[in-house]
Amino acid sequence: MPKIKLTKQQQQTILAVVLMAGMVTFGYVQYFLRPTLKKIKADKAKISELSKRVDDLDRRARNRERLVSEIDQAEKTWVFLRAKLPDKKNLPQILQTINQLTRRFRIRMGSINPQGITSSELYYEIPFGLTVTCSYHDLALFLAAMGETERIFHARGVSISPSPPTANEPWVSISANLTLVTFQYKGS
Repeated sequence: MPKIKLTKQQQQTILAVVLMAGMVTFGYVQYFLRPTLKKIKADKAKISELSKRVDDLDRRARNRERLVSEIDQAEKTWVFLRAKLPDKKNLPQILQTINQLTRRFRIRMGSINPQGITSSELYYEIPFGLTVTCSYHDLALFLAAMGETERIFHARGVSISPSPPTANEPWVSISANLTLVTFQYKGS
């Protein structure tokens, strides 16, 4: 292949075009391509971060219904427990409950003695000493009914002894001494 002979001016023109193309390419890379690539990289990182956040929010949204259901159940349980363990003594209601159930189960109350209130970390214990005469089965039904009342009642120290029936109460077969304890929540 024959060699092409260029004049000095043509060589200078080609050199000027190559230098201009190099400068244009350098300027394009330095001032347009690099900043654009850097911005694209930053935007990809933002998109990745936002995608993770959207996924997290989506997961939370899916769990929302379950959490709302759990909160609703917890509130119902709280209302139930507040009735079982009220934050007020309400002695008239306690005595009325005991009186109604003793009448219902043919229990003759000998005495009821409020005893000293004791305190624990979360609640107060409110004990009552009871002396009763009745049948064994009536006492068992009475204690079971006390356990099913809205408020918590607990029987302690039950001591039973035989008792003779009377003409008016032929079902009577025992005398019992026990401590009936109810509780009061300490919280507000």
